[in-house]
Order: sequence, then structure tokens, then C-alpha cells
Amino acid sequence: TVATGTQRLPIDGIYTIVGTRLMVSTAPTGADLIIDVHKNGSTIYSTQANRPTIAAGANSGGPGTTPNTTGLVAGDYLTIDVDQIGSSVAGSDLTVTIVVSKTVS
Repeated sequence: TVATGTQRLPIDGIYTIVGTRLMVSTAPTGADLIIDVHKNGSTIYSTQANRPTIAAGANSGGPGTTPNTTGLVAGDYLTIDVDQIGSSVAGSDLTVTIVVSKTVS
């Protein structure tokens, strides 16, 4: 279902977000499935057209366009919003993977 992220993924180091991969068991139909990733409560995709998407009829999407905000540090957190699920058949059993590169200091 369409939902605002309530579970927080805590960040424990310094990372750069490289992309986002999406998979569903049931493909959305009629419209794309669209999510948004938030860092500390704000979208990392200030260009909303770049949000991660699974095209209608497909079971996967990504890594997609690099987000506008890519830096993560210890103490940050990520949440996922499901903004659109399809219109005829909702995509279901969604898995979201945030692809990151760890900065070694």
C-alpha cells in the first residue's frame, strides 16, 4: 500500500549513496510503482522525477538516477516512502536495497 516510512535504518559510518534497487514479487500494472528515500526526514530526490521506479509490468527497477543528496554520516537515518503502487494491480512484496559506497578514513 501507499505508505510513509516509519521504520528507521540507522547509519553507523560514512557512506555515499550510489543508487537504489527495487524488486517485487507481483509486478504493478496500470501505473509504475514509485518510492522515495528520506534521509533524516527529507527526500534525497529533490528532483522528484528521479525517484526509484518499477515500470508497470516489470518486477525490478534500479539503480536509477543518482539522488540529489548522497552523503551519509553516523547518526543519520533512512526511511522509505511508497508513493505509488500501480493502478490496476498493486506491486507487492517490495524489497528496497540502498546501494552505498563506504568511505574509509
